[in-house]
Amino acid sequence: MKKILLATALLGSLSVPAFADNVGIYAGIGQWQNNFSGNLLSEQVSVKDELGLKSADLTQWYVNIEHPVPVLPNLRLAYSNISESGNGQLTQNVDFDGNTYPAGTQIGSDLQIKMTDATFYYELWDTGGDLDLGLTARRMNGHARLSNDLVGSGEEKVDQWVPLVYVNARIDLPMTGFYAGAQGNGITYSGNRLTDFSAFVGYDFDITGPVDVGVQLGYRALELKLKDIGDFDADVKLDGAFANVTMHF
Repeated sequence: MKKILLATALLGSLSVPAFADNVGIYAGIGQWQNNFSGNLLSEQVSVKDELGLKSADLTQWYVNIEHPVPVLPNLRLAYSNISESGNGQLTQNVDFDGNTYPAGTQIGSDLQIKMTDATFYYELWDTGGDLDLGLTARRMNGHARLSNDLVGSGEEKVDQWVPLVYVNARIDLPMTGFYAGAQGNGITYSGNRLTDFSAFVGYDFDITGPVDVGVQLGYRALELKLKDIGDFDADVKLDGAFANVTMHF
């Protein structure tokens, strides 16, 4: 909670009067409560049943910067940090980072993937809502670690930029402050598949002043099927509800 309050204060400091008539800044920060499913590593080890990775409560944020120059794309920056550790029991032998972890033994696991997005998009429609289309460059940086009292610990890493198609659609309910929308990033190639989808509803409060404040509730589903991105294979899904505080300068 302290992190969210600090980030909210920092986002609020971005309000610069000189930009008010020309540049719009849309920002949000919140918590995403998600559940893990799927497999990790080439041996198809269950992240939930064997590695003990079940759920995580993660902070996410974004900042959209929109301007009036038609030929130049708008910019969206976003960040999410998947970070979870657990303990489980292997049902099969697992070869990982030069070690073999025997079936039937207890295993400690740690998975972290930081995702930083830079999206360049065009606003195709802005009457009664929004329709945006663009391209995202997502940096995926992190690791998978396994540890066992008998064998020791091992680690495999990922540090890669991945291009994604970006789509955002929103419909405003006139004269109410309510809206609904959906947003997605995705790409499929060479056995890899990355999709990141959100559906949401929100409300913007009618507050006098330079900053509009609102709330947003939604569902986010992230699927990562990695075959040749980084050192480790993964076919995992994280999905669940999120809540954001939103601001418009």
